[in-house]
Amino acid sequence: MAKSIAIIGTGKMGLWFCSYFSKKNNFNVSLFDKRKINLDPRKYSYNITICNSLSTCVRNADIVLVCVPIRVTIAIINKCVPIMKKGACLVEISSLKADIFDTLLKIPDDLVPLSIHPMFGPGAKRLRDTKILMIPVRNKMTEQKLVKSLFNEAETIVVKDPKYHDSFMAVILGMVYYVNLLFAVTLSKENITLLRKFSGTTFYLQALLFESILTDNSSLITSLLADNKELLRYLKKFNQESAKLFSIINKDKHKLGKKIDRIKKDYTNKGNIAASYEKLYSIRSEMNNK
Repeated sequence: MAKSIAIIGTGKMGLWFCSYFSKKNNFNVSLFDKRKINLDPRKYSYNITICNSLSTCVRNADIVLVCVPIRVTIAIINKCVPIMKKGACLVEISSLKADIFDTLLKIPDDLVPLSIHPMFGPGAKRLRDTKILMIPVRNKMTEQKLVKSLFNEAETIVVKDPKYHDSFMAVILGMVYYVNLLFAVTLSKENITLLRKFSGTTFYLQALLFESILTDNSSLITSLLADNKELLRYLKKFNQESAKLFSIINKDKHKLGKKIDRIKKDYTNKGNIAASYEKLYSIRSEMNNK
């Protein structure tokens, strides 16, 4: 028997999940967004129902998937819970978990909460190249099995609690977005097309990264930078180290060389930096072959 899944929010990730589940024979998909929904019929199957209200979308669904901006996720969860049928599963996919997780802990026992973080964006083509983080809410084994049943090709990684998750995201997302926003604003008046034309692999991939980040919704970027309580300590250290490095560059070339050698030594002890260099060129080569 086909399961019904209600997707709330039709931003980029909401539409990605719509496409993903609509192509599975055992799912009937319903969508709701307070904005007008227009779907390209060439990209989606016909087992999709566009709903005019949240209640119509949610009340008979086996699974409710909340795909809205982080800042309104709690409000949407609280609207969905009273109208969901008993035994249904509520899934949230936010990039930050701390406050949202507390809300999941409070939902009624006759509903199944699921807290996941897809570690990919809406440009992902196939799940076997991706991973999904899962933070156990009530029953680790049950929730892990449910994630695998929904996304069987992706690698599932269990993260022990929301604070642990958010501390990792402070580096994996927060720091990366912060650095690349600074890179982007510094070069905003430059001719990027010309720079890319003359560049080698390093700049090419760096430009690709900061430009791809700029395609994200500004509300997501704002949340990743301003709402993650774990990020502040990394930003403070980053800005302190940036100021030190700037000072050394201006004053002492010999000291700069020693500083670089210390950094290289730190990372040589932690991993194979030579392998990273090879991987960099491997990535560029694969991109050129596509």
